[in-house]
Amino acid sequence: MHESFTRAADDDRNAVVEELTRAHTEGRLTLTEFDERTRAAHEARTYAELSALTADLPPDAPAPVPQRPNAVVRAMTGAWLAASAVNVLVWGVISLSLGEVLYPWWIWVAGPWGLALLVARKARFGRSS
Repeated sequence: MHESFTRAADDDRNAVVEELTRAHTEGRLTLTEFDERTRAAHEARTYAELSALTADLPPDAPAPVPQRPNAVVRAMTGAWLAASAVNVLVWGVISLSLGEVLYPWWIWVAGPWGLALLVARKARFGRSS
């Protein structure tokens, strides 16, 4: 006996109703079609009857991958930029007041922090599919 002629359970019928609800919410089914198919789903006895109700609907699409960093990453990047700018400014003012270019110690503040942000960003957004 083919699996499509196997009797469906209440959970199977409820899953089809959820899929029909999603399709109706997305505008793929009119209210009349939704009502008819929902009624038919509750009356369906086999997997074949349930499959026929969703055969013309697209499968669930995967959730879109966020393309922009979230608010936390943006805030951390802003803090890094501000702290780095202050350190470079202090270094520049001291170098100008002494009349010589000092060792760029600000790199030890900006570098590791910036590298950590870059690694975090790559880990989150640089994954290949």
